[in-house]
Amino acid sequence: MKIGIIGAGKVGTTLGRYLSMHGRDVGGFYSRTRESADEAATFVGTGTYTTLHELTQDNDIIFITTPDGVIAHVWEALLKENLDHHIICHFSGSLTSYVFSDRERAGALGISMHPMYAFSDKFHSYEQFHTAYLTLEGDPEAVAVMKPMWEELGHHVLTLKAEDKIKYHAAAAMASNEMLGLMQASIDVLSECGFAEEDSMALLRPLVEGNIASMLKKGCVNALTGPVERGDAQTVEKHLQALAGSKAGRIYQSLGSTMVELAGRRNPDRDYTPIRKLFEENAD
Repeated sequence: MKIGIIGAGKVGTTLGRYLSMHGRDVGGFYSRTRESADEAATFVGTGTYTTLHELTQDNDIIFITTPDGVIAHVWEALLKENLDHHIICHFSGSLTSYVFSDRERAGALGISMHPMYAFSDKFHSYEQFHTAYLTLEGDPEAVAVMKPMWEELGHHVLTLKAEDKIKYHAAAAMASNEMLGLMQASIDVLSECGFAEEDSMALLRPLVEGNIASMLKKGCVNALTGPVERGDAQTVEKHLQALAGSKAGRIYQSLGSTMVELAGRRNPDRDYTPIRKLFEENAD
């Protein structure tokens, strides 16, 4: 099946190049500006389309790789074209296939696909895209086409219910984006100790890298270390006192119950009641 791409940014260009280099039929690009479409097409080795009519007539699968806020507007424009037997796919992490309203009336199938992958560079992200896990949500008939298409390229493909999509996206944001907030809070505390930011980063780097490597290898429960895991209530209490009233203190406290739960799963015979009470007493 032939694939046409709407949007010539990092996502669209990466997908186009990746699929084309793996022998898939990519028809070309349609974009807000002719210049961006031409740039992506030159890089991928495809053509460009000057109208949505040309794109829909020439392709069976339509990828919408625009920013989330534009997807519904693109879909409204596509509804003016003949979409019979077309698969329409967007790549938003938070939106579902429900954005493609009236698709049954138009004879089209709707699906959303989210690669768990950071598209950091328009012209190089395709190089490591083979490592991406993919999540699909949408019409079963569309999933039946898209899932094997990506699995044949070696990808792990998971499926998701539409009602769970926003929770899935929140989980990804917690692991990716909020981790940076946690790191910044730690750096801010170290700055209060007199450390420059670059020294704080260097100090924390082996801890962060070691914990992530251990977590990916052994899982969160078995990777857990530190005073909570050891049952060291005295140290935890001192931490809470030192950070009392601060943003870092609120973060430390809010993660406490999760840490105690992990510790209890790792050491089921150890009594974590004193530490659990400390976190409960310091809850806002």
